[in-house]
Amino acid sequence: MSIRKYLRGLIAVALFTGITPAAHAATASGNFNVTVALTSACTVGAIGDLAFGTYTAFGAAVNATPVTANFSCTRGLTGITANFDTAAPDSTAAAANTNAVGAGVIQGLQYSITATPQTVVAGTAATAASIGTADTVPFEITGTIAANQAGNPAQNASPQLRTLTINF
Repeated sequence: MSIRKYLRGLIAVALFTGITPAAHAATASGNFNVTVALTSACTVGAIGDLAFGTYTAFGAAVNATPVTANFSCTRGLTGITANFDTAAPDSTAAAANTNAVGAGVIQGLQYSITATPQTVVAGTAATAASIGTADTVPFEITGTIAANQAGNPAQNASPQLRTLTINF
């Protein structure tokens, strides 16, 4: 092999390796927004029976054992109000201040019911490690059957289904 060919080969290798870029680690980044449209909601667990116990005709007034309706709601909701249905026979419903009030007739006895908001128990905030929890929005439901009523076991039989609805 001639020196000329050898030098040409050496120059070609030098040129080739000189134009090949060296390998480098590199990164690129970009920003983006994360968005969501949250629809607030509330759910309710089981509500116990509002039990008046035994009423004696023409006797004293009877108060029901109070029950609590616990609603699990989107955190931070304010201005929650409640009302009773009017679907039960001879029933009424209204609002008084922040309480829901209702009335009805069961076994010929007039009764009144009230749902009073209790202290909201704040849930926990979501974090990267936890989904968080809902606020608990409790309403205490109480009732009274007035004194001196005759009653009629055939009128609006027991039990009577009532509904408490919250608005948020």
